[in-house]
Amino acid sequence: MAPATGRGVEKEEDFLGFSVLSKCGNKKNPPKRKRVNRNKKKNWKKHSDVRDVEEFMDDVRLQERTAGGLLSEKANENLYFVDTGKNKAARKRKLKKRTKPLRIDLILQPDSKVPPPKDISSHQVLNGKKLKRKRERERKLEKKGILPRADRLLLALQDRPSSTHKDEANTNPSRGFYDLWTANNPLDSALEGKDQWYLEQTKRSRVKRPEALNKKPSELPAVEVAAPGASYNPTFESHQSLLLRAHEVEVKKLKEEKKLQRQLKRPTKNELPTEESRLQELCEGLVEESDEDQPAGGEAEHDDQMGRSLHQRERKTERQRKKEKEAKILRAGQEAERRERLRRQSLFQLKSIQASLKSRQDELLRRKKLREEKRKAEALQPKRLGRLKYQEPDLDVLLSEELTESLRKLKPEGSVIKDRFKSFQKRNLIEPRERAKFKRKLKVKYVEKRAFKEISV
Repeated sequence: MAPATGRGVEKEEDFLGFSVLSKCGNKKNPPKRKRVNRNKKKNWKKHSDVRDVEEFMDDVRLQERTAGGLLSEKANENLYFVDTGKNKAARKRKLKKRTKPLRIDLILQPDSKVPPPKDISSHQVLNGKKLKRKRERERKLEKKGILPRADRLLLALQDRPSSTHKDEANTNPSRGFYDLWTANNPLDSALEGKDQWYLEQTKRSRVKRPEALNKKPSELPAVEVAAPGASYNPTFESHQSLLLRAHEVEVKKLKEEKKLQRQLKRPTKNELPTEESRLQELCEGLVEESDEDQPAGGEAEHDDQMGRSLHQRERKTERQRKKEKEAKILRAGQEAERRERLRRQSLFQLKSIQASLKSRQDELLRRKKLREEKRKAEALQPKRLGRLKYQEPDLDVLLSEELTESLRKLKPEGSVIKDRFKSFQKRNLIEPRERAKFKRKLKVKYVEKRAFKEISV
């Protein structure tokens, strides 16, 4: 029988070989041993056999998980027990009955007996040193007989006698009545003596209202009294005065319209610019004036200025400097004598000084009154709250022929809603507004339906 070729030959040759490096079975071409440099750290783990160390560490970890430590370090009492053989079955049934845990407890028990690592952050306290100093300070004060504020408030609440007041039933017809808005309201008796902060947090006491909210935005009344001429049966004088006010308002509007038209009006034919005026305006400042237009005396003045400047540049002599110094000292002495003389004469001007001071004080007082009047007048005027200015509404006035003698025939003027709306604006409660203008974005397209078209045709 012919020997097997291929793999069979290799298997037959490697039958006695135990490893690749063994010489048995590789007689023809034995592999060369690979030389490795073990001085380098990257070759330590790659070309080192550490299986025995890993097996030992796995065994140690298994013993720690299952037995809670190394078996070699445990005592004999924890590993062995003496079996005397007396009532073995009964003791086994007893232990099984008493000590057998529930199935859910066995599932929830951890598999490892290694204790969990200690959480250091759970034992740390925020501001621990600060709290420790605070407790030490409280102990020292407690030895002196001084208690903290919280303890003092608690003792005060305990010493306060409890109220034995019992509210009467609402169905009792003979119960007493009281004013709900008075200061000594019996409903507030249960809240007496409690901390204000506690009452605010429990919604039993309102927060103090700021003073700015109590101040009105305007000093104007909510409802202004109409003029006497607006009555349904006014006197002749009051009605004429109201008509005069309305006439002045209309005249003012007419003047503004005329002013606007005058500003926007096109210039007339005589006022239109001509070619000459346009050319003169374009050449303004570009053409220099000729020397002939200058006066003849200009050259003489120029020569005089040049001569003066040359004269000033000449150096002064010692005598001139001495004279100037003596004149300067003399002027200083005269000025000092004049000031001293005026100071002595001011003693005789006390009455005039007092009169000037009094007039000055009167002037300051007058200015102060004017400022106060101006401030009061500004308080009655509406403020600028938005981009639009407040505009006074039109006066509601009836003409002389529209006046009636009875309320039945009276023709109503104005609107209550518009009056209230303008009042809000005037009293600075809302900003002046204008009606939004509707602008259609898309063009309206009219389509005649087929059913209507059949009828119309």
